Amino acid sequence: MKTSKPLLLISLIAALPTVVAAAGPAVDTSEWKCESCEFLEGRTGSVDVGVGVVSDSSAKFGQFNGLGDKGGFLIGGANVRSDGENGAYWNLKAADLGIDTRSLAIEAGNARSYRMWLRYNQLPALSSDSASTPFLGSGTGVLTLPAGYPAADTALMPLGTTLVPVTIGTERKRLDVGALLLASPQWEYSVNVRHETKDGTKRGAGSLFVQSAQFLEPIDYTTDQVDAFASYAGSRWQLRFGYYGSQFRNGNPSLTWANPFTPVIAGADSGSLGLPPDSQFHQLSAAVGYRYSARTRLNADLAVGRMTQNQAYQAQTTNAALALDSLPAASLDGRVATVNASLRMNTQVNDDLRVNAAYTHNDRDNQTASLLYPSLITDVFTGVPRSNTPFSFTSDKFKLRADYRIDEDTGAAAGYDHDTTRRTYQEVDRTRDQTVWARLSSRGAIEDVELSVKAAHGERRNSGYQALAEVIPPENPLMRKYNLANRQRDTLGLRADVAVSDELHFGLGLDAARDDYQDSTIGLTDGRELTLSGDASWAMSDETRFTFFVNRQQIRSTQAGSSSFSTPDWTANNRDTVDFIGVGVKHVVIEDKFNVGADLSFSRSKGDVAVFTGISAPSFPTLTANLDSLRFYAVYRLKDNVTLRGDYGYQRYTSKSWLLDGVLPGTIENVLTLGETAPNYRVHVLRASLRYSF
Repeated sequence: MKTSKPLLLISLIAALPTVVAAAGPAVDTSEWKCESCEFLEGRTGSVDVGVGVVSDSSAKFGQFNGLGDKGGFLIGGANVRSDGENGAYWNLKAADLGIDTRSLAIEAGNARSYRMWLRYNQLPALSSDSASTPFLGSGTGVLTLPAGYPAADTALMPLGTTLVPVTIGTERKRLDVGALLLASPQWEYSVNVRHETKDGTKRGAGSLFVQSAQFLEPIDYTTDQVDAFASYAGSRWQLRFGYYGSQFRNGNPSLTWANPFTPVIAGADSGSLGLPPDSQFHQLSAAVGYRYSARTRLNADLAVGRMTQNQAYQAQTTNAALALDSLPAASLDGRVATVNASLRMNTQVNDDLRVNAAYTHNDRDNQTASLLYPSLITDVFTGVPRSNTPFSFTSDKFKLRADYRIDEDTGAAAGYDHDTTRRTYQEVDRTRDQTVWARLSSRGAIEDVELSVKAAHGERRNSGYQALAEVIPPENPLMRKYNLANRQRDTLGLRADVAVSDELHFGLGLDAARDDYQDSTIGLTDGRELTLSGDASWAMSDETRFTFFVNRQQIRSTQAGSSSFSTPDWTANNRDTVDFIGVGVKHVVIEDKFNVGADLSFSRSKGDVAVFTGISAPSFPTLTANLDSLRFYAVYRLKDNVTLRGDYGYQRYTSKSWLLDGVLPGTIENVLTLGETAPNYRVHVLRASLRYSF
């Protein structure tokens, strides 16, 4: 009988303890060394240094990349690791140190027992650099006005001498400190503490009866979070117990602004808004995984949480001339209990069939008391008392999926999704959403062609629609909110990938969807989406490769409305189209020495809104946004451990929006705006950096 070499080797290894024991005393292996094993010790890594320059300032271009300002910047980064004896190590990673997206991470520990970390990162989020305002104190909780205000309307305001340019945006800073302990081969414990601040401004607005003003709301948020867990991993069982806590604080609980218009009643010289209040969230969680057999696995998890918000109410009004009833409580005393649970099973029935099933339960129980509050309309006059509506919901979702291999080249999958949601203080008490879908893929029906098709049909039915008594003034009883209305949804997806040769591949795709709100008289009645895509990859030679991508997406919707609180008397058609085309090339000039590449892309999007009221009226201008992007890069290895990199990028963005263009701060007589314009820019970015590896 011939025994295979692997089986013979396993048998010899298994018999070694018996042979050694029979031979005599145990052998001391402490000095044994593996001559062919490679263990990393010492310090390795790389350091990047360089400079760059941005040709022009643009909030849109620098929205998230930290390159919103014109001028030069430094390039700095590092990736360093040090490995010592017995598993001890530390590593440091730093990126974008010269700009506002900088990040730094330090980690140290022992691969066998523990690790600790310190991480820091920043993220800017610029919104606009074309706004201007006469308000003084932007970024604080009190906005005042210079001399010359108030005025009867915007035409009489001294805007020409008092407008000040302002940039709208935020900057987030995040610091993480944590540790993980490997207490045994099965147990590990971890805790991470995060401190996050977010500062800046965002768009805001206030109204005093028929007169309104746009201004900047301050953002001064602080969030502290703790995430801790203990986990166990055995051969069959896996367990995890965790705690998550979050505390949010706002440095500006309210915003008060001076009225730029002549008050319509005495005492309405200013207005006040409440800003996001302080709040807390605490959650305990547990998860368990069980390997029932080599083919079947079960997972379950449970999380119980509690949200609270108990910040004292602000003063009801800044108008001392108004007489108001007292509030029914000093604060909201908001309390929300959450329960999230899931159960999942994955099983390989046989070599060809796999089945997955999942059940998810989410419950949000708003335990805040519903009280009757006096109402105040824009700090000018009182209204009908109103009650707060503590919204709650319960959602139960079930998903079943089966994947079946028909043969070596053909596979099929099918599934059923069911979602039942119950709500309080909503126009619909219960919705039931069901979807069935199927997919078929084949690689052998046509030579060198892989085909796939997926189709789905879904229906959402509600328990009955009724207007809410708590909503004042009342809603049109014929209106249906799109997320609660009865709906039928059908989707279809097709994909073909063709291998023309070993060097040339291309693919074509189509995705279509239609939503039909057949029972909606007023509201969204119809929605359609169509996406066509194509891509190609061509290895022209061992040194040169091209990639190509094109995509067209079209979204249409129809809605009906009533201006007379009755049956529909107007309709609106919305149509959005987005086209994208991109091409890239990579070329090896000198192998292992000199590489170059380029990427070019064009994006065109437009939106049209047509409203039909039965009378002739000019249509809304088309909304457009176009982006052209070009990038060249080159990497040259000066030495084995020194690399020079050059990078040039160019972007041109043009847009038109009738919502912004031509609407200056004084264009509307009773609305003081920020005067923003749709963003347009042309920006060149040049970088040169040196990487030293060791």
